[in-house]
Amino acid sequence: MKKVIKIIIISIVVLFVAWLVWQRYAKSNDGSDIDNYVVHYGDVVETVSASGEVTPVHYANLSFVVPALVVAVNVDIGDTVTKGQKLIILDRNSIVAEIQSARIDVEKAETAERLARRHWSDYKPEERELIKKDVVQARTRLFGAQSQFKNTEIISPIDGIVTQRNVRVGEVAQGMVMRVIDEDGMEMEILMSETDAAKMNKEQQAFATFDAYNDEQFSVDILSIDPEAVKVQDVTYYRTTFALPGDMDKNILSGMSVDVDVVVNQKNNVLTVPLRFVRSDDAGEYVYIKGVDDQYTKQYITTGIEGDDGDVEVVDGLNEGSVIYAVYDEDLDDK
Repeated sequence: MKKVIKIIIISIVVLFVAWLVWQRYAKSNDGSDIDNYVVHYGDVVETVSASGEVTPVHYANLSFVVPALVVAVNVDIGDTVTKGQKLIILDRNSIVAEIQSARIDVEKAETAERLARRHWSDYKPEERELIKKDVVQARTRLFGAQSQFKNTEIISPIDGIVTQRNVRVGEVAQGMVMRVIDEDGMEMEILMSETDAAKMNKEQQAFATFDAYNDEQFSVDILSIDPEAVKVQDVTYYRTTFALPGDMDKNILSGMSVDVDVVVNQKNNVLTVPLRFVRSDDAGEYVYIKGVDDQYTKQYITTGIEGDDGDVEVVDGLNEGSVIYAVYDEDLDDK
């Protein structure tokens, strides 16, 4: 019994394979398996896309001029600060000593000059210049020490919120120690490739989607395209900024990821064909149509812009209702 069932199953499989072979042979002879397309009018849209992040319009990356010991940190991440508020203070003992020493030197130099001027005519010209030079140098040293004293504290240059704090009391401050941003003004910053940037202008439509908000799409405006390139790992980009969506009532935070699509070209109500039907040779671009005796022949065409959906504009060479075929070499051989 099992042997009979096995024979039946094998027979069914053989018959099925034979049927598939016959179907392919039959179709290849009547040409019905050749993919075709009826030319019609449609819209062609070309976009460029890139990813970036939300950035504040106004922000401050704060750092000290020289490394020094931190003695006070008055704010933490998330704290709101005001312009002019003291945020971090460095150890000032050495600077205070330097200022006191410089003041003494200034007093000595000025006193020496006053005494010398009582008998100014007794000094040679070069001696007078040396006396005056000592005073200038002493004052310069004092001004320098006083400037260093001002650099022992970080003062917020804007109203905003602290988003980074990279130092603690007792540590030596080096590099950027704090970042303050203005939450009331945000924009999107995107690095566009030089090829895409060359197609863009501020009047074009753009759409943004945010990872944090389920890729909901919003219409946005292009604010600026930097006139000078930036290099990232030897690749040329142009920094482009976009305004946040005006109709977006959700909380957008600095650093959120965003994808932007910019419509750089659009043609409405033009003849279109799928790009996969278009071939090319030394004479130009062409598609296949059926000619005499149902033979496939080349019809040369002039194309325009290519759309994101795989369609291409046909400027010349075809009419509405024309039928084109996706013919390959094996199809021609069969015919």
